[in-house]
Amino acid sequence: MSIATHGAAQVDLSDLAPFLAGREHELFREIREHDPLHWNTEPNDGPGYWSLTRYADLITAIEDPATFVNGQGTQIPSRRVEGHTPTVHNTDPPRHTELRKVATPHLRAVKVKEWQDLIETSVSTILDDIERRGEVELVSSASAVLPIQVLGQVLGVPAQDCPLLANWTDRVISDDPEFMRSPDEKERAREELFDYFRGLTEARRAEPRNDIVSKLVAARIGGEPLSWEDLAAYYFVLVGAGNETTRNLLTGAVLAFAEFPGEWERLRADRALLRPAIEELLRFITPIRAMRRTATKDVEWHGRTIRTGDKVVLWFQAANRDPEVFAEPDTLTIDRTPNQHLGFGWGIHTCLGSHLARAEVSTFLRHVLERDLRIVPVAEPDRLHTNQFHAFKRLRVRVEQA
Repeated sequence: MSIATHGAAQVDLSDLAPFLAGREHELFREIREHDPLHWNTEPNDGPGYWSLTRYADLITAIEDPATFVNGQGTQIPSRRVEGHTPTVHNTDPPRHTELRKVATPHLRAVKVKEWQDLIETSVSTILDDIERRGEVELVSSASAVLPIQVLGQVLGVPAQDCPLLANWTDRVISDDPEFMRSPDEKERAREELFDYFRGLTEARRAEPRNDIVSKLVAARIGGEPLSWEDLAAYYFVLVGAGNETTRNLLTGAVLAFAEFPGEWERLRADRALLRPAIEELLRFITPIRAMRRTATKDVEWHGRTIRTGDKVVLWFQAANRDPEVFAEPDTLTIDRTPNQHLGFGWGIHTCLGSHLARAEVSTFLRHVLERDLRIVPVAEPDRLHTNQFHAFKRLRVRVEQA
């Protein structure tokens, strides 16, 4: 579809072709400038949805959780993956607040520091392997391996079962033909994940350990233990979010530094830039492109009316390139300041695993710098079929001394 020919009103954000080609920012630029409350029809007889792409508009919606609720689902299609169980991800206050308090103490920054040795060991092992091999497929050799190894131990999943976590995530979050063996593939993946964690839950009830599954099993809300539905929903969110953010941020970082090699040289020269570089990568890449809300009342906005029950999609990826907020937004600037990006969302639904993802990616890049390596793409990335995550299936790279 040619944007110039059809105009902003004709932009179809349900069409995955621009996302697979890495051209989605052209679409976002067009509607951000000319159609800030953009209506999109939906395939498969869906009801359609509104899209917000300006930074200020996203903040307005996020900070009004009574009008724009999560409880009707956070994916663009209605209930395709999440099911009908309220989770920490797709529920609203006060229940959301209660559920979030259960896991927050185990995922805050000070807790993540307890896992730093595990992260360091995993990164060292991964880099030993890819440096020895010289040319590798990055996702399967590093980007997907690191978060799964760490997440497995954090959750209490035995090492030999960790590949299952990645498989379930791939099948649940995308419509990729590589994983969609049948029309009900997403539901099958959910049920496999739940069956596995049902067994792990019972094992931890009988013999608690120092892992998050044990903490969730022992948790109480209002004096009552979490139901199986609450636990299953938590497992679903933790597996998906704990894998995808780091996996795609790492892969995206390699591509970003290949596009802006001068920024990698600046980082080599000044390691103190690593922390702001992580924040800029989160803005520039935006691993989670979008989350949906549902309107609880009629809202007049940009000369149009959002009706009660309408779906409203918050495009974090578009807001993170809003020139009203970020100067030269399509340029990677590792010491960008200020940088109040929406890479982990915003407000009460900010990503629970943000501290863990930051620690994993920061450790990986620090080790690459310490070894004085370059990781150079040698082919175009193969992207996952999804418009909700900025996700990669494969990226062929060469690992060499700088």
